Amino acid sequence: MKKSIVFIFVLMGFTLSAQNTKFEVLKQFVSGSINFKAESIDRAQPILSINAIAEEQADKTIDLTKENIAQALETARSYKACFITVGIYTIVKITNFDDCSPSGAWGVCMPMGKGYIQKAGVLNEKKDYIKNIIGRPGNQTRKLFLFK
Repeated sequence: MKKSIVFIFVLMGFTLSAQNTKFEVLKQFVSGSINFKAESIDRAQPILSINAIAEEQADKTIDLTKENIAQALETARSYKACFITVGIYTIVKITNFDDCSPSGAWGVCMPMGKGYIQKAGVLNEKKDYIKNIIGRPGNQTRKLFLFK
């Protein structure tokens, strides 16, 4: 019985440590653009929290669709930082507008980006053209947050 209780506490410690690590990784990723207090972040779903805070702090927010992505990316070029979120599990920062790859699904040349996809509670880092990070157009909510 004592071993079971100790095991449960150890497992809870690892879970809290993993959540804190996700939070710290994403905090560093958005630093300089999005400001937040540690207590305002849902450590199990940090991208959900970042969505809400970015909505308040961004100079401009655009709901991305296939129909408006060309204009949205053109607008984004004049901003210092550009983040795209997909639902509550993906965040990507556009890193290079000039290095782009044509996307048949989106109908535009998609720029290079770096981001994180949360899958099964783990953050997976991705560096690729954003078409390969945000996926194909569809029913998922995709938001572009622009910061001066």
